[in-house]
Amino acid sequence: MKKAVLTILVLALTASISAGESSLMNEDLDSLIGQYDKETLTVISNELVKLASEEEGLGEFDLASGHYTRAIKIREAIGMSEHKSFASIQYLASLAHSKAGNFCEASAHAKKASDAFRLHGISKFEQKASDDHKEYARACAVVAFK
Repeated sequence: MKKAVLTILVLALTASISAGESSLMNEDLDSLIGQYDKETLTVISNELVKLASEEEGLGEFDLASGHYTRAIKIREAIGMSEHKSFASIQYLASLAHSKAGNFCEASAHAKKASDAFRLHGISKFEQKASDDHKEYARACAVVAFK
């Protein structure tokens, strides 16, 4: 039963992303966070990350970006922004945003990932995220200039 509810919730979140309804996204997230415990919200966040990964494999980078962003927001709301997995999701979000051509968002996520990797002493990934942040920031500046 719990898995069925989670599936329905993830599908509802997906539908609002597909429709491009960011205010609905925030309402959906606020509603979820108010209704479920930390464990359930962690599972929902993990399911969103899995779904985003699958969407990336299909070339659906905008959808994947939205799911990563929702997973991040859920984790922030339940106090998991200091967790190692948070840094990884930030980095995955930066990659999806860059592939979708959203370089400014990609740069912001890469910077947050780099900072989080540094916090956890993961220098290899910190450097990669930092380099990506700089690359995306340059692309963002070019796009913004046009």
